[in-house]
Amino acid sequence: MVMSGETKKPQEANTIILEFPAAKSDDIKDLRKGEGKIFKKIAKTIEQLQEAGEIGENVQPVIAIVNKKKKDGGLLG
Repeated sequence: MVMSGETKKPQEANTIILEFPAAKSDDIKDLRKGEGKIFKKIAKTIEQLQEAGEIGENVQPVIAIVNKKKKDGGLLG
């Protein structure tokens, strides 16, 4: 319930989204283990942002692995 006297605190820009659109399944498996090319890219990007002062030193990354759903083409594709 929102009262007329309440004010919302503006949300700070604190979300960073990195996309790796064509990652191989082996690279995803390595990422799940905390190693590999994608993991190194994420760590390097976070380090660069910290050096530039864009994010704090105590940042905690959240990594979501998403599989693209295949279309069901049916019998005729």
